[in-house]
Amino acid sequence: MSEPLFDQYKAALRRGHMSSLAGRLDEALEAYQEAARLVPERALPLASQGTVLHRLDRWPQAAEAFDAALRIVPDDETTLRARATAREDRGMKAGAAEDFERLAFVLDVGGRPSEAIDAAQRANTLEPMPARAALAERLLRAATLPAEAEDTADADDLALPPPPRIVQETDAEVARHANLSDPAASWPALDMPSPAPAPIEGPPPDTEALMAEAGALFEAGDAAAAGEKMLLAIAVHRAAGRLDAALDVCFQLLAIAPGNPRVHLAIANLQLDRGWTPLAREKIDLLVRLTSLTGDTQAEADVHGLAAERLRDVPVGAASGR
Repeated sequence: MSEPLFDQYKAALRRGHMSSLAGRLDEALEAYQEAARLVPERALPLASQGTVLHRLDRWPQAAEAFDAALRIVPDDETTLRARATAREDRGMKAGAAEDFERLAFVLDVGGRPSEAIDAAQRANTLEPMPARAALAERLLRAATLPAEAEDTADADDLALPPPPRIVQETDAEVARHANLSDPAASWPALDMPSPAPAPIEGPPPDTEALMAEAGALFEAGDAAAAGEKMLLAIAVHRAAGRLDAALDVCFQLLAIAPGNPRVHLAIANLQLDRGWTPLAREKIDLLVRLTSLTGDTQAEADVHGLAAERLRDVPVGAASGR
C-alpha cells in the first residue's frame, strides 16, 4: 500500500469517527464507505459501517457489513464487540451471546483478562449455558490466581480451549509490516482521572454540542478531554430520562476506553435504571473483584459506593454466586 493511499484511508476513518461522535451518522457512513473503497482488505471500515447502520435502524445492511468484516478477519475484536452490542440492543440474545463468547477467547489470547471475563459473563447472562459459565469461572480464576501459585496450578484445570477460529493479521500488524502507523485504526484508551465530574449547575448542556466538542477534542489529540465530554453527555441524557441515548454514548465511549471503570459504572447505573438488575449485579461484582486487584483505590471505592447505594439487598460478590 502506498503511503499517500494509506494517508487517504486514515483521513476517511478519522472523518467517520468524528462524524459518528457528533451524531452525523449519514456523514459517518459515507466516510467509512470511502475508507472501505480505498483499502478493501481492511475489516475496520466495514465494522464501523455496521455500527452506524445499526444506529440508523438499517439492520439488514448492518448485518451484511459485520459479516463482510468478519470474512476479512474472522476474529476481529472490533467487529465482534460491535456486532455483539448491536445484536444485544436489538434483542437478539442468542447471536449476541455467541459473539461475546467468541470475543472472550480473542481477548484472553490477547492478554486482556478483565475484558475477557466481562465478555464471557455477558455471554452467559444473555444465553446461559454450562460451558459459558465454566469459561467465565476459569477466566476469573486465572485472573485472580496468586502469582506464586501460577507455577504449581493444575494446567488442565486452568487451561482454556483455543479460539474458535484462527486470528488473522490485524490492521496494526499490517501497518507495522508496511512500516506505517495507523493511529485511526484503533482508538486510544483514555487515561481519565477517577473523581466524578462536578455537578451540573443551571440549564443542562446540549448533548449534541457536547458530542461535537468531544469529536473536536479527539481530533486535536486530547482523548482524555473528549472522554470527559462524553461522560457529561451520558449524565445529561440520564438525568433527562433518555436512557437509550445514554447507553448509546456509553458504548461509543467503551470503544475508546474499554477498561475505564467510570464507563462501566455508568453502564451499571443505566442497567439498574432500566431494571436489568442481574446484568448490573454481575458487572458491579466483576468491578469489585478487578479494582481490588488493580490497586485503583478510587475506582474500588466508587464501585463499593454504587453497590451500597443501589444494591443494598445484595451482598457484594453475590452476583457470581460466591
